[in-house]
Amino acid sequence: MTNIHLVLNDVSYVLPDGRTLFSGLNEAFDGRPTGLVGRNGVGKTVLARILSGLLKPSSGHCVCSGTVHYLGQQVILSDDSTVAGLAGVKHALDALGRIESGSTAAADFDAVGDDWDIRQRLEHELQRSHLSYLEADTPASTLSGGEAMRVALIGAMLSKAEFLILDEPSNHLDRPNRQALLEQLQRWPRGLIVVSHDRQLLESMERIVELSSGGLRSYGGNYSFYAQTRAHERQQALQNLNERKLERQRQDQAMRKQRERQERRQARGNRQGKEANQAKVLLDQQKERSEVSSGTLRRQHDARRAQLNAQVREAARQVEDEAQITLHGIPVAPVARRHMAELDGVVSHDDSFLDRLELTDRLFGTDQGWRLEQT
Repeated sequence: MTNIHLVLNDVSYVLPDGRTLFSGLNEAFDGRPTGLVGRNGVGKTVLARILSGLLKPSSGHCVCSGTVHYLGQQVILSDDSTVAGLAGVKHALDALGRIESGSTAAADFDAVGDDWDIRQRLEHELQRSHLSYLEADTPASTLSGGEAMRVALIGAMLSKAEFLILDEPSNHLDRPNRQALLEQLQRWPRGLIVVSHDRQLLESMERIVELSSGGLRSYGGNYSFYAQTRAHERQQALQNLNERKLERQRQDQAMRKQRERQERRQARGNRQGKEANQAKVLLDQQKERSEVSSGTLRRQHDARRAQLNAQVREAARQVEDEAQITLHGIPVAPVARRHMAELDGVVSHDDSFLDRLELTDRLFGTDQGWRLEQT
């Protein structure tokens, strides 16, 4: 596992409209299960496809020690697809069946390769994933979204890939399928990168890598460690922003006082020159020197203000970059109230009869109208 690696070298990607999605990405992924997080629209799916070799970067390159198996956000099912096809082993199984029936075609032997036990391995993985009720020829169209994702993940298990990259694998899955998916991933023995907003899934990772406008940043540990570190960094960023704003305010006050002192000196010099009946040429020279001095001070102040404003903007950008990424827990659907039966014209003076109906609500008639009360 220590030799497994997937490396990004100065990778950039430019969108078709000319906008740069990200640039200068450098990161090394090893055998540790890694969660890739970031805000929506920052480019996580694009990066995942570059890492998997499905998309070329605009510049830079990606190097992997072996093969990469990629699963997108949704499993695409064709009308004639089966469990074997979804797991990526249908071609080998069909060839194996023909060989068992007497075929000597070289193409069939090439299709099987070294996977003579592929049928048994598929059955074993289905059983381990609590999907033993499925057969290789079960139509994929009969599977739920969660079952389809888990079968596709079995295909990754059977592929012997060095790296598995998943893009939001728990999206649209209910609680049982999410839990089953998590158990499957815990059995994956090699490199793993998961793009996700699922808190529970990220909690099982050993490292979190965040993609932001500033690039990639690695955090050792699971989601809890990452969240704690980010909260601390955000607090520091906010403190730095406040300090930069206070420094700008202090400098503004100091520059204003400096400008007022200069204006008072200039006014005093002009007044003294007039009272001393200096020649006009001398007064003009004194005025020119005063204007040069004022212009120099004004340029110095403008440059300092620009510097202070840039520091504040940079501190504000750091606060924005440190904004918390929204992650999702497993939703628990509320129990829906459905119209199961309707009673019309039923009259009963026997409360025990109504109790036996196990009604959740009763409708009472009053002088003011009808009233619905829970039982």
